[in-house]
Amino acid sequence: MLSTKDKLIQVTAGLIRRKGYSGTGISEVLKEVGVPKGSLYHHFPDGKNGLIRQAIQYAGEAQMFKYGEALRGKEALEGLSAMVDVMINDLLDSDYKDACPITAVAAVATSMDENIRLACEHIFKGWQENLAGYLERRGVSDANQKAEQLYSMFEGAFVLSQAHKDVKYLKNQKIYIPIILNS
Repeated sequence: MLSTKDKLIQVTAGLIRRKGYSGTGISEVLKEVGVPKGSLYHHFPDGKNGLIRQAIQYAGEAQMFKYGEALRGKEALEGLSAMVDVMINDLLDSDYKDACPITAVAAVATSMDENIRLACEHIFKGWQENLAGYLERRGVSDANQKAEQLYSMFEGAFVLSQAHKDVKYLKNQKIYIPIILNS
């Protein structure tokens, strides 16, 4: 059974995916978890910003786990294609309502708490470093640079696919993966 703190984090992470930072209201989180407002400040003394930081950390780790499962045991091209499929399935399964949990916050992070921006940056760097390690273990040269290019491409395609309600932007990434891997 999850603790109240874990429930607050998980519910907030889910709401961020669907509603972004600004659309994620504390009242809605508290109502969904079924706890009074004092519980928020008991577990997160700095309120919404502290909860958001932990929720995006949780969401970032959960997303990285899904990517890791897609990559596991596969050569680079097959693994990256499977990673794109995870993104496609996330959009289709949610009827395009679920955003990348980190992008949903990072898009407005520069105008809010610097610690939230730094948390987003840390998660994105971790994703890139994990991907670079994966590529390096598969003998891909310039793995760090290629991981950066791939993540930039994937995040942009995810946002476009969500905005247009059309996964063709993500599907198109499969054309560019071999070009980047072989450059």
